[in-house]
Amino acid sequence: MNKLNFWMDNARKIALPQSLLPCITAIVLAIGEDGYLWYLAIPVMLGIAAAHLGMNLADDLFDYRKGIPSDTLRSSLAAEGSVRARMEKCIYIRNGQATEKDLVRAICSFLGFAGLMGIIAVAVQFFVNGPAAALGIAVYAVLGLILGIGYSGKPLQLGYRGLGELVIGLMFGPLNILGVHAAMTGCIFDPATAVFSLGIGCMVTNIVYVHSVMEYEADSKLGKRTFAHLLGSKGAQTAAIGIFATAPFLCLAANIIFFGWSPLYLLTLVTVPMSLFLIISTWRFIKGIPQDDRPRWWMGPMGKWDDYVKAGIDWFLIRWLLARNIVTFFCLISIAVSIICRFI
Repeated sequence: MNKLNFWMDNARKIALPQSLLPCITAIVLAIGEDGYLWYLAIPVMLGIAAAHLGMNLADDLFDYRKGIPSDTLRSSLAAEGSVRARMEKCIYIRNGQATEKDLVRAICSFLGFAGLMGIIAVAVQFFVNGPAAALGIAVYAVLGLILGIGYSGKPLQLGYRGLGELVIGLMFGPLNILGVHAAMTGCIFDPATAVFSLGIGCMVTNIVYVHSVMEYEADSKLGKRTFAHLLGSKGAQTAAIGIFATAPFLCLAANIIFFGWSPLYLLTLVTVPMSLFLIISTWRFIKGIPQDDRPRWWMGPMGKWDDYVKAGIDWFLIRWLLARNIVTFFCLISIAVSIICRFI
């Protein structure tokens, strides 16, 4: 258990809500549909969590093999306030807690377990809903694996080409939600679920994209190319945040208009003030305009804020945590509305 906890901590288990909340939302949204198999929820969630942890460790491994910036550069950027410079990957290899082979074994263990959970879902759907359903689940899983490894691994290395944020949004949004929907129902592609998943993907993208915007200069010095670098201008960077933040509401509106979803899903509009603050405050940050970055009650949980202020990372966490909370509240409201619509 100690070894498992060690690798889960280093795989950043704190980020699991980014994949599990969309997964749970997809499971709940599919309740009542033809072919729904409720008992597959456990292997599906365990598989998504294990795959997420394995991909995080794989990203660390590829970054480690690519080369770590010098301690002098990291220390210099950290002193300037960079959060990225403080996030040293694979430090456990450098300090002797584990070896590169140990890391590879951990990656294989997480991904192997995720694969086993996937095989269970494929096998069950094969016998219940036929080979087409099983094949659909397998396709989503393989696409997720390709993108997950291709995020930092050769030959794609999408994360080094400024496409990392979009890859994360695609994996945790459409591939996650559509794959889970297929695993639970045997339906390979559902248009309404696909539209909804695009909105979730945009919100998840914003979690990592906002980080990239705030760390634009530090990333440049560290040799990291992000989507913010790909866009270039400050205007384009801000516009992208606005698109990612508003897309989920447009997707829900489309489902209400074209697919008969309940207007109760508009309760997600309570997160609009959070989205507006995220857009405006990030724009002001990019422009260097002073602002009050203290958290408000309607922004959701912000952790040990006084400790963040003392550590000098409050400027970063106010927007990063806000982007995370928007996804959390949006999914929880969607789950609640779906349950109400199904059972009441």
